[in-house]
Amino acid sequence: MTNLLPAKDEPNVTNKRNLYVGGSDIPTIIGLNKYKSQYELAQEKVGIKKNEFKGNEYTQYGNIMEPMIRDYINALNQVMFVPDTRIGDGIRSNTDGYEAEHQLILEIKTHGKNLNTKPYIAQMQLYMYQFDCDYGWLALYERPSDFDTEFDANRLQVQEIGRDDAYIEKILDAIETFWIRCEFLKENPKATEEDFINFGQNEVMIFAREVSKLEMQLAEFKELEKQYKDAKQKLHDAMEAYDIKKYETDYVAITRILPGERKSFDSSRFKKDYPELAAEYQKVSKTKGSIRINVKEEV
Repeated sequence: MTNLLPAKDEPNVTNKRNLYVGGSDIPTIIGLNKYKSQYELAQEKVGIKKNEFKGNEYTQYGNIMEPMIRDYINALNQVMFVPDTRIGDGIRSNTDGYEAEHQLILEIKTHGKNLNTKPYIAQMQLYMYQFDCDYGWLALYERPSDFDTEFDANRLQVQEIGRDDAYIEKILDAIETFWIRCEFLKENPKATEEDFINFGQNEVMIFAREVSKLEMQLAEFKELEKQYKDAKQKLHDAMEAYDIKKYETDYVAITRILPGERKSFDSSRFKKDYPELAAEYQKVSKTKGSIRINVKEEV
């Protein structure tokens, strides 16, 4: 067994950690980390609580094996993965390898017998977003029980992970919510974990209930509108059958409109026949943010 060296104190990872969400934070933020809660992470980010974790034999082993694994993958596949970083919008992605020519990222993990790749894949989705990649390689190296640092290719497996934009959107939304909650915690350092998680929920709950009530009323209105259209059509057919041009009740005057023609511009055909000209006259307008509401079907 080789003696393990202290974990590297990489400035790119540790400097100004409170200002950024890193890949290792993502499992905690989206609830995949069973060892730390989002509330505990937020306490560290705002300075209420200090992160006492300085590494252990597992992280130290990973630090030692990472360059060996990367060099082996580079030589075997004739690629050139190099560690790289992207920073922006409060996010810092430190990937174990970026291959510029093939637009790939590499994530290297050493693991024991019980392997759970979900946290790693979540990290990789963030990295693929910041590095603008469609694919990444997840290198999984099974750690020997005696922590022997002699590289063994039989312990390595590499999985290709595809970019998942829906998952990325979920992660980015979770990060945004996390930073909002951090601001709340900064202003309310004595807030409980329940206060932290529920921040903003009460106001959302009030408006959600109001929107839900109105949505059900709209659903009833849509059914009424359908009945109204059906009744109008039957009335038109009856007036046409008896050649009645106008009919009045105590409340409305009903006039039958004779069939005719209406000209319209076939924009779909125009775009197909003259795509360049259509693009030249295309107008781009900004839209406001909105919400989408789907009425749940009764079980």
